[in-house]
Amino acid sequence: MGGAPLQPTQLYLDTARLGRMTPRAQQAHLDFAHLAGEEGGSLFFERFLQSGAGAWPGEAQARYPGLSGWRGIGSLKESLRVLAGSLPELPVLLANRSTQLMKLAARLQFQPCRNVLVTDIGWPPYHDLLAAEAVRTGRALTVAPVRDLAMQGQATDEEILDLVRTHYVRERCDGLFLTAVSHLGVRLPVEKLVRSLEAASPPRFVVIDGAQEFCHVSADLRNDYCDLYLAGCHKWLQAYHPMGLAFYGRRRSRFIIETALRDLVAGGELDDPLLRFSTQLESDALDDRTETVSLGCLFSCQGAVADALEAGGTPAQHLPRRLESLKAAAEVAAAAGWSPLLSPPAFRTGILLLQAEREKKALAATELRYAFSERGVALTAYDGGVLRLSMPAEGWRPGELEHLQLALRAAA
Repeated sequence: MGGAPLQPTQLYLDTARLGRMTPRAQQAHLDFAHLAGEEGGSLFFERFLQSGAGAWPGEAQARYPGLSGWRGIGSLKESLRVLAGSLPELPVLLANRSTQLMKLAARLQFQPCRNVLVTDIGWPPYHDLLAAEAVRTGRALTVAPVRDLAMQGQATDEEILDLVRTHYVRERCDGLFLTAVSHLGVRLPVEKLVRSLEAASPPRFVVIDGAQEFCHVSADLRNDYCDLYLAGCHKWLQAYHPMGLAFYGRRRSRFIIETALRDLVAGGELDDPLLRFSTQLESDALDDRTETVSLGCLFSCQGAVADALEAGGTPAQHLPRRLESLKAAAEVAAAAGWSPLLSPPAFRTGILLLQAEREKKALAATELRYAFSERGVALTAYDGGVLRLSMPAEGWRPGELEHLQLALRAAA
């Protein structure tokens, strides 16, 4: 690894891993730190936490302007539903750790289902949790290999649907765990896929991993195509502080989800302080056994949500701008000695993969990331000379593409 000093980041292209905080998220974070320093866990703070900034006198509201948008847990969840296109009457779960919500999802999959189908573009740690639950329950997990086909330039939606449908029917699957957008940027038409499989043999329970889809591509849960939708706040929403989200997708699934959640919490298998605290706070039923919980993520999330809603439109409406940015970046990268790894147009997102030339494929991920950081560019790197770049939502600003091209040429 080089010894040159790292440069402050001038071009941030790492949103698929961790987004930069939005302006209102930053202000909320700063004002929460001030509030915590002055009030700690006082009744003044508790009243604010439960009722929102409207419960404060005008002087206090002026002192903490970054927290003025806080209206309580219920209001935050309502705003998150708007971003996800979720029905207003369906619950949303908040958790400090998204893996805790994934434990719930795994339990829900294998309670009614004998064989759950996944694809090979999913997040490996999530698939590990599913596999462990399959072993524990004596059920099966089937993997449909769509990655290679989805990365071919001429693949179509129908080819992907046919491949998944073939595995689903042949293996007699009755459950689905689908990744809407993979960490490598491949987008699956999950709603269309679910509808296709419903026509063959309706799945008993459907979970969608929307971690890379939420506030990036689209997430319209009004169409009643999944039972549980998992997401997070620290990537494309850009709240920075990790917080897991789980949206109920169908009215009919509410009872089975709440029963499984209650059983897992009672048995100590699902232990997340924020999940317990936020649920009790929303229902105004805090008990004396509540664990001390970190709350900063709530306020930065509220700020990021406010910025996202103010931007107007839906992520699907903003995606064309990201795709235009992707096209321009791919051309710049090709001219700088990198090979763009492009999915077919129907499967593209705001994530661009680049492959180094043959002699540079041996570079380790840490070396690559360091090389770009020296030039003021933040991105994700993988062993084998592969880069992952997240496209800016607002398009390229003047000079940014030229900066990227210079960094790519220097690293290549």
